[in-house]
Amino acid sequence: MKAADQSAESGRTLVREVLFAQLAFAAVVGFIALGCVWWVANWVVRDNLDDWAARWIGEMESLGAGLYVEHTNQRFLELENYLARFPEILYVRYYDADGDIIYVEHREDDERTYPALTPNDLGLLAQAADDTESHLMDARQDPIVRISQAVVTETIAMATDLFNAESLDELETTISIVGYVELGLDYGRYDRNMLGSIATGSAFVILAFLALTLAGRIALRRAVQPLVNIQKPLNQIAEGNLDIEVPHSPHYEIAALGRALETAVARIRERDQHLRRLANFDTLTGLPNRHHLSELLEERLTKIASEKRSGALLFLDLDQFKYVNDSFGHEAGDAVLTQIAERLRQTVRKGDLIARYSGDEFIMFISDVSAERADGIARKLMQDLREYPLAWGDLSFNVSCSVGITMAPYPRVYTPEELISQADLACRQAKSRGRNRTALFTEDAELDSIRNDLGWHQRLEQALKHDEFVLHYQPIMSLADDGTTHFEVLVRLEEDGELRYPEAFLSAAVRFGLMQEVDHWVIAKALSELSDVRQQQPDIRFSINVTGSSFADGTLATFIAEQLALNDLPASAIVLEITEQVAIGSISDAVPQILKLIELGCEFAVDDFGTGYSSLSYLKRLPVQYIKIDGAFIQRLTVNRADQTIVRAIADIARIMGKRTIAEFVGDAETLQLIREMGIDFAQGYHVGKPGPVPGHIASSEDRVVRIRPRRKRG
Repeated sequence: MKAADQSAESGRTLVREVLFAQLAFAAVVGFIALGCVWWVANWVVRDNLDDWAARWIGEMESLGAGLYVEHTNQRFLELENYLARFPEILYVRYYDADGDIIYVEHREDDERTYPALTPNDLGLLAQAADDTESHLMDARQDPIVRISQAVVTETIAMATDLFNAESLDELETTISIVGYVELGLDYGRYDRNMLGSIATGSAFVILAFLALTLAGRIALRRAVQPLVNIQKPLNQIAEGNLDIEVPHSPHYEIAALGRALETAVARIRERDQHLRRLANFDTLTGLPNRHHLSELLEERLTKIASEKRSGALLFLDLDQFKYVNDSFGHEAGDAVLTQIAERLRQTVRKGDLIARYSGDEFIMFISDVSAERADGIARKLMQDLREYPLAWGDLSFNVSCSVGITMAPYPRVYTPEELISQADLACRQAKSRGRNRTALFTEDAELDSIRNDLGWHQRLEQALKHDEFVLHYQPIMSLADDGTTHFEVLVRLEEDGELRYPEAFLSAAVRFGLMQEVDHWVIAKALSELSDVRQQQPDIRFSINVTGSSFADGTLATFIAEQLALNDLPASAIVLEITEQVAIGSISDAVPQILKLIELGCEFAVDDFGTGYSSLSYLKRLPVQYIKIDGAFIQRLTVNRADQTIVRAIADIARIMGKRTIAEFVGDAETLQLIREMGIDFAQGYHVGKPGPVPGHIASSEDRVVRIRPRRKRG
């Protein structure tokens, strides 16, 4: 779980944490302050009580002097009033010189008994009689404090000295202890009163503290509210929504955060717009590219259907354009393509759709035209190209084209892909009739295509039955160490001594439902070959292409597991390649089986990655380990900065997501060096090695062909 999600679930808020910190600090300070107040107050009170005790014991000595001189208790009747005046005095006791109690007065409400002075206490009092501080205090029974003092008389030694002395200090006196006086004091009364006062004061302080806490919470909430307001746009950004409004704040710091957030959002929007344009538009001509075409064409078809209108789709293929590139270089070819795009814009209306479908193929969709009108537009364009050559420097080129036309009728019948397929078929018919022509798609033309596929259907069934397919293997080189232990499996069909490539027969396999059988044959054959190869080279791995048809019935994982067991191979020995379109189109069927195969130990690669901007969102859902970057971005990588930006972005995204990248169509050393600098993990293409019948070591640098090792027969 992410840290932000954990914080959200824990319910932590800035206001709450600041308040808790303030409360903790205030509580600590409050307790320290209360402790200090208690200690100081107790010290002051106790000191004050000690002074009062000294005063009381002195007064008791004076009041009791008559008891020892006159031997009567007549004068002590006022002791009751004295004790009543000072409730702290619990009792008073008088002793004679021998330590016997001669008089006691105590509070009527106090029934406790208190021990008398011991001989040791009397001895200490006798020793202290001559001191300034002649009384002794005993607090061993705290809060009951006992203070005692000797009762003394002072007499002049000789009467004659009284008349001869100039001052009292010159008189010789004799001090005699005639008895002792003892007071019992209750200091607890002061302690209780003080504790009650402190408790009352503390209650007021706590109430004030709570009131201030509430006020502080309100003030803090108001202070941090601008931060809370920023939380919503931040959450929207985290969810991928950049259409946000950042609230303004009067606080300088938070306003700076808001400005920084607005700037970051603006930069992200610019980057996304730039990436969308790179992914959806051809950088050379500025036209929508093949991948964006389907989306735009769907929008046009939906619009004209809602308005009960029809349209025409034109598929334009330049004739012999390869001659321009081969003879004068890609720079000349780019100049010609740019001028072709401008001619197309001038040929149709501003609202019509024009797209670059591939290298020298363009598509136009024109609404509200008949088949005759669409054919007229195509012929006008062909005439313009003949009459007005295209220029590059001092050179001029007469470029012709073939145009296939198909109609999009109302009510709507066809998908964008079906219309493009029909126009492409018509364009091929135009080329087969001598080029520089137009052809209109008809159902008869589709029947011809079906007949052609029907012938392939029979041929494919025969090839499956008699093992007439052939597998070739193309090396994939690791750019970390330039080692090659990874090969892609490519299927071919041998016919009359010639190899037929998949483009010739796969459409028939799809049309007649043979694609799953072809996939199973390739998987079984490749694993059998791999079992033999790994006996000599145990680190060799195969990448096997799997089409969407193989995911349809949910048996792919079981079939592969059986074939791995049959050939005694670990699942880690293969990487299964699926195209982006197959993964996205069959994602509900594919993902569960992909996960099951990954659990076995297989790895997966997305082939032809980059064929649409939506691939980034689907990539997060696809549990794949490799990304094979579409060759269209690699072929002109060294001269096309837009392709460089896209490839670098794909490499960065893959690295962040923990996936490895493979660049296809690496045709020269410059491209290899460039992808190495971009952080691509693997390279594949003719510069790395051409496909060969059985994988071995990469051939010499002269031909770069994969060497063949004869396949051993099983005993």
